[in-house]
Amino acid sequence: MNVLWRWGVAIVYTVGIFVVTPYLPQIIQAASSKWSSFGVSRFVLWVEIGLAVLIIGLAIVFIVQKKRKSAIFLISATGIFLLSLFIYQIIPNPYEFTHLPEYAVLSMLLFWAWNKTKKSREEMKSAGKPRIFMNTYFQSGAITGMVGSADEIYQLIIPGRYYTWYDILLNILGGILGLLIVWGMRRKK
Repeated sequence: MNVLWRWGVAIVYTVGIFVVTPYLPQIIQAASSKWSSFGVSRFVLWVEIGLAVLIIGLAIVFIVQKKRKSAIFLISATGIFLLSLFIYQIIPNPYEFTHLPEYAVLSMLLFWAWNKTKKSREEMKSAGKPRIFMNTYFQSGAITGMVGSADEIYQLIIPGRYYTWYDILLNILGGILGLLIVWGMRRKK
């Protein structure tokens, strides 16, 4: 696939996050009036449980295939879910967990696009940039963290929306989760 097409998908997804952000309370309210708050909350919970089952399933597949990184993957993913559960205990709002899949998908799309962008890595290498900055995981994670932070700061100017530090943390955790999924799924070369 064309690199520009990959970046286009990542950019459209990112813009979609910022376009939907002001209307999210109305979307939740409309869904709650149509199906009931309990039904909407239960749907969000099942999405999160589905994500956890997918990741645990991947970890089991990795363990069966005796991949060396399966234990790290399982421990890391479990740690993210436990930290998210801890945050949920502080702020009991089931909609907060939507940050995990939302930013997991963003980090995966950014990795997908950035991984095919060879020229920028060569330019950074010739400019003498530290090796960590040339790492596709680092680049994708950093951009995801910046977008997640910008999304929360953007909510400061939107009536009825609020900036919270734990949402930024959940956005970053979601990004890390997405990169863990990519890392776990990629074959060692």
